[in-house]
Amino acid sequence: RRSRSSLVRANARPIAPLSLRDSMSQRKARIAVLGAGWWSQGWHLPHLSRHPEAEIVAIVEPNPHPRSAINELESTAALGERYGCPVFSSLADALASPLRLDGLLVCTSHASHFELGIAGLRAGLHVLMEKPMTTDPEEALGLAAAAAAAERDQGLAFLINNTANYRAQSRAAAALVRERRRVGRVQHVQCCMHSALLWLFDDPSNEGWTRSTGRMSGNGFGWGQLSHLLAFVFHVGGLCPTHAFAHTTLSERSGADLSVAAVITCSNGASIALSGSAAVPGNAHEAAGGQLGKYVSARFFGDEGMAVYEGYDQQPDSGRLQLSGPRSGRTPHISPFSPYLVPRSGGRVLVL
Repeated sequence: RRSRSSLVRANARPIAPLSLRDSMSQRKARIAVLGAGWWSQGWHLPHLSRHPEAEIVAIVEPNPHPRSAINELESTAALGERYGCPVFSSLADALASPLRLDGLLVCTSHASHFELGIAGLRAGLHVLMEKPMTTDPEEALGLAAAAAAAERDQGLAFLINNTANYRAQSRAAAALVRERRRVGRVQHVQCCMHSALLWLFDDPSNEGWTRSTGRMSGNGFGWGQLSHLLAFVFHVGGLCPTHAFAHTTLSERSGADLSVAAVITCSNGASIALSGSAAVPGNAHEAAGGQLGKYVSARFFGDEGMAVYEGYDQQPDSGRLQLSGPRSGRTPHISPFSPYLVPRSGGRVLVL
């Protein structure tokens, strides 16, 4: 891992990309993908390659033969040939090349996010970063401040890929709870995420998901999965956490956290009760054999009503958003995992 000072020196060469609007209207956005692991090869690289307004111009990966205990991965040489772009072993090397970039997609190990994000912003690049944003509170505050300054001074975008928050259903939930205050002031949230992911977090060979690196405090289900749920809760409820008490149950095989319980207090006086576990039997990524997938539930209790948003990701029909209380009037039902509204018997779809 490079020191922070070396990254700063390497990234001193200024690069001035077009604004987001200009780059999307005049030409394809030129993106460097940082990391060539399982998630990058299975999702980010193929999705970007199919996007009509984006172009993969570089892949950055220090390991010429990326490994994954989940499936076989291509070498960086094969990836460069597949996507028609050069491969660099470090971001510093990519930035020192004549290559012109507009933005970075950061899908590297959790603990590397801070240094890479800071380097990208200092180089004048837009940044889309995988969750979790960082693994250290001080780094998170520093990166947030740098992102705010880059947006203010250079018009740069800095986004975290909390994927659920970008779905239309999540935006609808936020409009109802946070913006329109259909449940009044949020006072308490009960939320959980339970998944069949022991095959991932209980296996010590899955080092990227189980072993802590850098300034991380542990690794496992909390970092890998609950970051999704917490991002959704903060987004929909408009809540700002101030204090947290958490307890984790660790795997005897891998050392990763398999189950997490936490109580979080927020700046408006609201509380959050959080439960998470990877210990559901089966495989969350397989629908065969009656597997239901990952179960997600978030219940927002306000002083004027309640909103419930929950379901299984392998069963879109199970997902719904329900409002109850004197101000709700009618009950909307929205699938959280499919791009359409799902009407239910006895209720009416609320058109947003």
